[in-house]
Amino acid sequence: MTSKTATEDTRPSLLEKARSAMPGLTTVETGLADVTTRLRQARASVRPEESVVDVALETVLDGEKVPDDVGPQVLKIRRSNEAAFAAAQVLGPMERRLQERLLVVHREQADDALAVLRAELDTVISQAGPVLAELGDVDSADAAIAADRVVQWRQADAMASRYVGVRDAQRVIVAAALDPPDQPRATSRVSPQIRDLLADYGFVREADRHHPTVGTGANGGEVRLSGSRIFSGRLVTDAHTDAPVTPRPWLTGDTITDLRFACRAGVEPWVPAINELTGARDEHEQRKQDEARDEAERMPGDEPERRLPHGRRMPPPPAALLDRIAREELGESV
Repeated sequence: MTSKTATEDTRPSLLEKARSAMPGLTTVETGLADVTTRLRQARASVRPEESVVDVALETVLDGEKVPDDVGPQVLKIRRSNEAAFAAAQVLGPMERRLQERLLVVHREQADDALAVLRAELDTVISQAGPVLAELGDVDSADAAIAADRVVQWRQADAMASRYVGVRDAQRVIVAAALDPPDQPRATSRVSPQIRDLLADYGFVREADRHHPTVGTGANGGEVRLSGSRIFSGRLVTDAHTDAPVTPRPWLTGDTITDLRFACRAGVEPWVPAINELTGARDEHEQRKQDEARDEAERMPGDEPERRLPHGRRMPPPPAALLDRIAREELGESV
């Protein structure tokens, strides 16, 4: 009899479910893995013909005659090597073509996989809302016991695990599309750049409204921003490392806390398509530039001040006033 646990263990993971929405992905990955293995075997099977000489020499030094099959052995090794070289000549281009095809599949079909994750996220958020409302401000297992809300705590913990599963799968899918793997299958090893991109723009829509350092790469909490200004026509952001910033409220390291934030009113958790993700980043960068430029224009001082003779300083005056001042300086009548 099959146990319930064994049955659950055989179910496909959320990542596998998402990847199954990408037509042809498994076929390309399986084919690439097979070709890569065979190419490695072909290259490893090459043997030097001199190995026959070494064996024959040892035989002679032992007082015996040169083996009669020395020639056939060399021919056998030569034919085997020629077959290996020929296989490598075929398998090498096949591997490159399959790698190119794999990149195409990841880039063109990532949105299909992300749609599966988006549906799962919607389900988790809709189910978690009522549970978290019943749980209230309980923030630990001990507090749940004390408040007689153990059932709600366990439900919230399970939903938080599902929420984390969505985000973990999202990272792999996005990384494979934007930072293609150099191996037959995409793995959970995601670059820091992709993690930052998703942390800033991939989990919460318009995240900069909820956290001030979105887009600064400050996910680790080691950078503090003091402000932005325009200098010589460029946006300059002053950063210091003497005080950590507050972690993003949707990535605190506590799964239930992160789920709570995702369920808050006014927060819109999302799993964006690839173009939506990069578009959100680009729009935010443009908005930061525009806001900094507007601020610099409202608060003069970042650009060199205009100076008049005798040390007088003032904003640029009208042309008529400039003419009058010039005449006064020259001692002319006005």
